[in-house]
Amino acid sequence: MSENKFYSSRNIEVFNTPIELGLRALIILKEASPNSLDLSRIIIYDYLVTHSSDVDENVKSLHPAIPNRSGEIIIKRKVMQEGLNLMCSRELIDIDYTDNGIYYKANTLSEYFIKYFDSSYAKSLLEYSQWLNKTFKNYTDKELNDYISKNISKWGSEFARESLVRGAFIE
Repeated sequence: MSENKFYSSRNIEVFNTPIELGLRALIILKEASPNSLDLSRIIIYDYLVTHSSDVDENVKSLHPAIPNRSGEIIIKRKVMQEGLNLMCSRELIDIDYTDNGIYYKANTLSEYFIKYFDSSYAKSLLEYSQWLNKTFKNYTDKELNDYISKNISKWGSEFARESLVRGAFIE
């Protein structure tokens, strides 16, 4: 049996971990600032920022266009929540408790922390997050949900029909 190449030598997952998703959420929130975002929108934004060519063919995606990639929107909820909790525990993002739900927001520490990111991936993620915010910041939750529902089948997900039967992506 072959070994899983997506684990470190210490048998620790290295892709789509809470820290990876939390750091991407941190950058997404920084670019959305001063606005705050709920968990559902952060998950959708994370998908759209990493698979940008699904939105605009002229924009190269940060991650490869793997089959069934749109399933990420559905399955990342728990890990993204863990990532957000990690960022909150380090005081890198703030939580707003509102009548409409729980929202997350970048703060002053977010900006300072992100300035230390120096990799080409981090710089691209910042650039793509700016593009994402300009593209979708004026979408209401319903409009964003409609956009995802209309386009998810184009993104090759075997989970698309199941999720549509269960209901909206944004609650």
